[in-house]
Amino acid sequence: MLAVQIKLDEKSIAEAQHILRGIPKAMPRVLRRAINRCVDTAATDLKRKTSEQISLKKGEIAKGISKRKASFVNLTGSVAGNAYRPGLAKFPGTRQTHKGVKYRISRAEGRKILEQGFLATMPSGHRGAFVRRSQSRLPIIEAHGPSIWYVITNTPGLLAAATKRAGDQLRKNINDQIGVELRRWRKK
Repeated sequence: MLAVQIKLDEKSIAEAQHILRGIPKAMPRVLRRAINRCVDTAATDLKRKTSEQISLKKGEIAKGISKRKASFVNLTGSVAGNAYRPGLAKFPGTRQTHKGVKYRISRAEGRKILEQGFLATMPSGHRGAFVRRSQSRLPIIEAHGPSIWYVITNTPGLLAAATKRAGDQLRKNINDQIGVELRRWRKK
């Protein structure tokens, strides 16, 4: 699985430890907060860039991006994708026609049609675009769009740009959190 990965160099960590040497347990707090802010920023950046590629709400895109935040025990965080595939009915502009269901996944591409498809609302309240597998009434399957992670990984440069921006953000966050720790220590 691909994920946004950032590594800190030993020199930066040594400098931060030197600055915070008089404050007990400050370094793990600084790193945890900096990593968690970076994870949130990277996930938001991926959502924004992905919404430029496909016409889907950011809330739906967020279901396809998983975050793992840092803790005091494990000072690592990650942003990765999962296998969530939104249904065609989630895409804006999906509508029923006499030929089937018209939908548009990508902003760059035109509308497509799901032949013999139909929009329906289930008793549970779920609304979806469905199609029958054969001429008989059953089975009925729901039509889905591409997975969010597939869109992210197959868009040239999107993952690399998010990784670069997250790396820059992590360095800035560490400096900001060092300042927070120093200000807190001075108040005591």
